[in-house]
Amino acid sequence: MTSRAKIRSKLKASVGREKIMKIRRRSRPGYTIDGFVLAIGRRWVLLSQTSDSGHMNGYAAIRISDVQSIRPDRSFRSEFAKTRPDWPPTLPPVSTELDLDSTKGMLRSLLVPGHLLGIERDRRPDAMWIGVPDGLKKKFLYLWEVTPRATWNEGALGYRLKTITSVIFGDQYQAALAAMAGEPPAQAASDWLHDLVKIG
Repeated sequence: MTSRAKIRSKLKASVGREKIMKIRRRSRPGYTIDGFVLAIGRRWVLLSQTSDSGHMNGYAAIRISDVQSIRPDRSFRSEFAKTRPDWPPTLPPVSTELDLDSTKGMLRSLLVPGHLLGIERDRRPDAMWIGVPDGLKKKFLYLWEVTPRATWNEGALGYRLKTITSVIFGDQYQAALAAMAGEPPAQAASDWLHDLVKIG
């Protein structure tokens, strides 16, 4: 069995397991994404992300080809998570049937107009781009970004789908950023919905 096949096998075995898994990625070797594995498709795996303390902390979709290793967390955090009122972890609300078989399908089903998300990209290990979805055109995801100072940029920027290695949404940092930034530009939601109708 190849190493990639082993990774996929381990991810599949982790779906529904009541254990926080630590996922290390090729694009960010010094950093793990931790959480409960919720679902796996051909290209992407979806986690209910957890914080350092074991609290639920939004969701993470990770490109499977970027997964270098996966192992169970051996600390107290999994047991602590079971004591919380938001146990057990559940799938996020989706706009269409959950699709983890392609990048475009994943984005269409998981992203919500006007709600923040963060993307990480290949070869940019120390950066995350955070914004609301503005468009999904051909091979690009367009984000109307918000700055670390909680101010909205003047327009949207596009990022190649093939460079995206993870998509983070619904976490505590993004909730705080959204509260301070205020309502996102209405044009972003309008553009996103327009593109989804065209694709559909």
